[in-house]
Amino acid sequence: MLHKIRVHWIFRCLLTLAYAAAIFLVSSEDTSSIPLPLYIDKVVHCVEFGILCTLICWSISSGCIGAKSIYRIVLPITLTSIYGATDEFHQSFTPHRSVEFLDWVADTTGATIAGFTWQALVRRRRGKEKSLAMDETMVKM
Repeated sequence: MLHKIRVHWIFRCLLTLAYAAAIFLVSSEDTSSIPLPLYIDKVVHCVEFGILCTLICWSISSGCIGAKSIYRIVLPITLTSIYGATDEFHQSFTPHRSVEFLDWVADTTGATIAGFTWQALVRRRRGKEKSLAMDETMVKM
């Protein structure tokens, strides 16, 4: 079944790709001169990739995907986790940067938290919309 692609879906996808490109550019820089407290970089990774997963969820939600809701969680988390792994690999080619397994774990953790939070908010919103629709039909009777 073919669906017409909506303009706002393309905008959301471009915004998501721009954010992913920004992550790539920041990963290309030498950050050895920036002093960070112990393990704060894991928090940064978690937030950074949580935002990426949220943007992917946002893009998927506006597309014409008729998939089950589990795929709307699994797909963004998986894509974000894979991007986090490729980002770590990319850092191996950047001077004064290192590849750390725990960075990837933080990336995936941030994506998982964001994906499930997004899904919970969507369900809550749909529940409110359904209750409002029920109230309107009861008023009309």
